[in-house]
Amino acid sequence: MNTQQTVVEALAQELKSAGIKYVFGQPGGEVVELIEALAQEEIEFVLMGLESAAALAAATLGQATGVPGVCLTTLGPGACNLALGLGDAFLDRHPMLAISARTNTNIASWYNHQHLELNAMYAPITKDSVALDGVNTAQKVRQALALSVEHTRGPVYLTLPGNIAPLAEQLTATDAQPAPMANDPQATLAVIEARLNQAQTPVAVVGIALDQHDATTVTAIRQFLAATDIPYADTPKTKGLVDPNSANYLGTFLSASGDRAINQLIDGADLVLGIGYDPVETTYQWHLKDNYVGLAAGATAYGTYQPAYEAIGDVPTMLKQLEQRYDAQTTWTPDTFAAVRTAVKDAITPPLEKTAAGLAPIEVATALRAALPSNTQLTVDTGQHKMIMAQAWTTTEPLTYYNSNGLSSMSTAVPGAIALALHDPERPVVSVSGDGGFAMMVQELETVNRLGIAPLFVVFVDQALSLIRLPQKLRGLPARGIDLAPVDWVQVAQGFGVAGQWVDTIEDLESAVANWVQDRKALVLAVRVDEALYAGNTY
Repeated sequence: MNTQQTVVEALAQELKSAGIKYVFGQPGGEVVELIEALAQEEIEFVLMGLESAAALAAATLGQATGVPGVCLTTLGPGACNLALGLGDAFLDRHPMLAISARTNTNIASWYNHQHLELNAMYAPITKDSVALDGVNTAQKVRQALALSVEHTRGPVYLTLPGNIAPLAEQLTATDAQPAPMANDPQATLAVIEARLNQAQTPVAVVGIALDQHDATTVTAIRQFLAATDIPYADTPKTKGLVDPNSANYLGTFLSASGDRAINQLIDGADLVLGIGYDPVETTYQWHLKDNYVGLAAGATAYGTYQPAYEAIGDVPTMLKQLEQRYDAQTTWTPDTFAAVRTAVKDAITPPLEKTAAGLAPIEVATALRAALPSNTQLTVDTGQHKMIMAQAWTTTEPLTYYNSNGLSSMSTAVPGAIALALHDPERPVVSVSGDGGFAMMVQELETVNRLGIAPLFVVFVDQALSLIRLPQKLRGLPARGIDLAPVDWVQVAQGFGVAGQWVDTIEDLESAVANWVQDRKALVLAVRVDEALYAGNTY
């Protein structure tokens, strides 16, 4: 049965129905019909400087909204450049739909110019990889969007040949999809309940395997932790889910400066309760022990790791049940958690606040938190500064702190900030990068200027990939391949039409941030830091 609707019209209408407002990408001749179909549905195609930036922007928007972020590229090199964003979304559990062209079906058997087996290439780092063929397109796109937001969330990849895109959509009868098998977590939850009531020194860790967009999740977690008096830690990607001002709060760990003290307490606890904890974020191994139990919205098992007691279901409901049936008292001494927080603070505090080479990074991070509004949305790139920011930045609102933790990729902060500023231009958006990571995405300042958005880009300038110096020193190796030549980042920013300013003192930083808050326009602050004053970081 034929319909007059074209394939790209069917695709665009499904995106519109799902609430998609932006599609980030780089065009190619093979996707121009789709770009026009998006425009007809009032979906803005946002031109980015690089396809990987488009994918990272889409992944961040998916994390922020809970609606899959969408990116679009041509075939060949454009499609290849999606790998970074897809890998980041896959390991950081971001809902996302990536679409690229693929070789026309009428020549694919013999024409190999720019031809790659894209669907096979991306199958291992996506939840599904679908080759659209012009048949039942709307249904396939609808299923892809639904799969992306199911726990464990992640990206779905679609390819569409240019010769199929403008054709009339074909509709055929389809087999009913099998209903998912019902999961009954009660048996596992009963074991968790019993072990929790027997524990004398339990600790809770909060992670990403839950729904941060659901207000009941925040309420349930905070009520449970307050009622049970169990100490707890969060990860960078769950900042704001828990109360950081509680006496029972240990701090942020996993890719956070000074988190060894937190890990030591967790390692010595007689029970570790994972609340949405997903081991994809960690290099520690305490969750492999017999004393680990967990609640999660989706399974976190991977390879040979199969948690013995992981109740999978609605996390707020399960927490409420555990809270109602909890009748134990911990034997933690009152000063234990304060001692951990003190140990973290001591570990991340260097002996000097600045040197002739630059400021101490912790001083910059602390000053930024104090100078910026409480509702600021922060994107943080990977590097030593990421670990410092994770510990220094506090927030009581979830989904306001964004970094790459599962993949831990550099270059994510700038495109992430662009997506957030485009989505909510009234809200302060700040990107924090090292100079190495900023250089990877500096071309996106043109995107910022063209879109007329106003993020603040803070660049920690130490002229090195300083995080890599740590393993080189640890292994007694000389510093190779990590030192960078000086760059005048202010002049670079101005070349893209964005204001820039060098910062050498905390007073200069505070003044510049205050001015930006009052009159928000895109701004690059190049802050000279001394990498020798990073403290509390390990590799």
